[in-house]
Amino acid sequence: MSQKSLKERVFHAVGYEVTALLITIPGVALLLQRPIGHIGATVIAIALLAMAWNMVFNSLFDRVYPPRAPRNFYVRSLQAIGFEGGLLSMALPLTAWCMKISLQDAFTMDIGLLFFYLPYTYLYNWVWDSLVNHYLKRKVVTSR
Repeated sequence: MSQKSLKERVFHAVGYEVTALLITIPGVALLLQRPIGHIGATVIAIALLAMAWNMVFNSLFDRVYPPRAPRNFYVRSLQAIGFEGGLLSMALPLTAWCMKISLQDAFTMDIGLLFFYLPYTYLYNWVWDSLVNHYLKRKVVTSR
């Protein structure tokens, strides 16, 4: 199984975060009744943290579960939970500081976001792997 290149990892992380930002910024601003600019700045700060964590976590995860090997529900769930759990531990103080709220309120908000991000992470990685594998199969067929 081939390893993912740095270029692919960056593209994966940026695509993941940009898509999530387009969904979460308006949604969180609406739910919390806060200005979209304030929410946007906080969510973008967390997204930058998440992009760095995404590349580190997934490179470590790929050492245990090869990136081009089939991944079942259990493996994908483990990937989503591991990524989101690690991010939560790092994003909690950042959320509290950016939003000027208590750690408890930040925890409540971040747990709420997990209800979006866990299935989103699972689905994004499934779609990503499916598209990349389809592309690689087509590339092999056309190169013969």
